[in-house]
Amino acid sequence: MTDQTFTLPQRRSKEISLEEAGALIAQRKRLAFGNEPMALVRAALRAGAEGLTVIPPVTTSLSTDLLIAAGAVESLYVCYIGFETLGMAPAFRRAAESRTIEVVEADEITVILGTRTAAGGMPFAPVANIYEATDLPRLNPDNLRRVVDPFTGTETYAIPALRSEICLIHAQEADIYGNAICLGSNNQEADKALASDFVIVQADRIVSTDRIREQPYRTSLPSNLVDAVVHAPFGNHPLVSGRHYQMDVPHVRTYLSMVKEGRAQEYLDTYVYGPKDEWAYLELIGMHDLLTLQRGV
Repeated sequence: MTDQTFTLPQRRSKEISLEEAGALIAQRKRLAFGNEPMALVRAALRAGAEGLTVIPPVTTSLSTDLLIAAGAVESLYVCYIGFETLGMAPAFRRAAESRTIEVVEADEITVILGTRTAAGGMPFAPVANIYEATDLPRLNPDNLRRVVDPFTGTETYAIPALRSEICLIHAQEADIYGNAICLGSNNQEADKALASDFVIVQADRIVSTDRIREQPYRTSLPSNLVDAVVHAPFGNHPLVSGRHYQMDVPHVRTYLSMVKEGRAQEYLDTYVYGPKDEWAYLELIGMHDLLTLQRGV
């Protein structure tokens, strides 16, 4: 018997550029967010994304409102969209009041259970009669339908699976194969990924796989759930990135003020379409301001 040398197949890197990611997003129409991936949102707008149906997490703010301000959203599943103590989401409010977008009234159960249903490959999920005291069945007849329980014969509600063509997720760290760590996770990322045809993760840092292996329990998304990875330092600016940097409150206030004053296009021209790429955007924000956001985290 002779000795044989076996060479293990090399793993393929999933890292792509932000511009490539933007082009991939712009080719799809049904978009889900695992959290608030701002660099990918800006890249999608620069690539011409439009006519989107957006399925955000149960709470969302700038990632969704910016798409609406740019006129890229056709339909939105909304549970909560706003900026908490900083105020309401101005682009969403204007679009909802003028009915320039379709608003699907979706509570937490609709978003979370609908996503989990899609993640499990099921067509719908039954829900006990918790909606009788709400207006949601009247406001949302296409997504809350009465069905008969085949075991008891009683009526209940059914929620459809919320599947997306592409899902965007922000992570603090990821390796080139797609193993991602989402600090401050909302625990919706894995379900969102499983419920999507294609998943892109943007990461503040690209780290070695050995670093991922050091503490495997911190991995929010294993590589088999991720199709592409983008290196995006400060990629969630102006929003927070857990344990990496804080929210840029003055910048968010600027956005809110400009949109409320009818200057949304000016904001977009300055911070989205004006910079040639994300690096130019970060240069526009300024290194001093970016590094200051890392204080105290």
